[in-house]
Amino acid sequence: MPKSANEYYRYLAVNPRDQAWGLSVTGAGYQPAAPGFDQVPKRHHPAGHFYVWEAGRVLSEYGVLYVNRGRGEFDSQSTGLIGLQAGDAVILLPGIWHRYRPHKDTGWGSYWLHFHGSTPDRLRTAGLLAPERAVVSVGLDEPLLQSFTTVLDGLRAESPGFAQIAAARTLEILARLTGAAGAERAVPRLQEIVRRARLALEENPAGLPVVEDLLRTFDISRTHFFRVFKEQTGQSPYKYHLQLTIRRAGTMLRDSDLSIKQIALTLGFRNPYHFSKLFKKKSGLSPRGYRQHWRHVSAHGA
Repeated sequence: MPKSANEYYRYLAVNPRDQAWGLSVTGAGYQPAAPGFDQVPKRHHPAGHFYVWEAGRVLSEYGVLYVNRGRGEFDSQSTGLIGLQAGDAVILLPGIWHRYRPHKDTGWGSYWLHFHGSTPDRLRTAGLLAPERAVVSVGLDEPLLQSFTTVLDGLRAESPGFAQIAAARTLEILARLTGAAGAERAVPRLQEIVRRARLALEENPAGLPVVEDLLRTFDISRTHFFRVFKEQTGQSPYKYHLQLTIRRAGTMLRDSDLSIKQIALTLGFRNPYHFSKLFKKKSGLSPRGYRQHWRHVSAHGA
């Protein structure tokens, strides 16, 4: 299991019934890497997944890596060495030697999924998945990020059908990546800053320090950034982040059996009482009342 509060991963045993869906997720996680020497994957991952850069590895399954911050590099027998930056994804195919790592100067944050099944096999046969087109510049894409976070939230909560939901989200991720392959984006600088800020706020439940990092990265003043952010979203970064947090809390209350304390901690609240008070203020119901309401609706359809 994870070794830090920011790192999360889980490997799954595949139920034979899941294979009927055509795709089975065998593992997923989020891997932060600090600047300096920070090995990825970590040594505590199981055999066949952990590797050292000098040796690389060959997987027996498919995989997707999505870099959401920082920079790095990817190397494979089909592509050679390619630089990676935030917004780049890598599609890994079984039987293909490869390796990847974050840049020492920047580190990175990366989401990953491993999977197998008849559906990705068909996509490979049709040429939609090809080792020579492993790297896709999809950009910092909000729906793509939401798909990854939905998979990880489902694995944490183990809600009914979580394995099938993870499989469906993985197909959605593949659809977005194959659709974006070869497409180039020319996003105005300020629009890109706001987009990256929105993504950072959505994936980081601990709060707003990520905004400070963006201000330094893009060399933009706080006043200018807050004005542009509000022009494009209609809200300040603080209110936008709070809205995202309450929305995600509602989803976890509806779709998981996690305790209110566990949800509060997952969303970055040190005090569950403060979380409950804020949730009630914004939604009109306490977390417990909200969960009971939706369970009644689910049970009775009204």
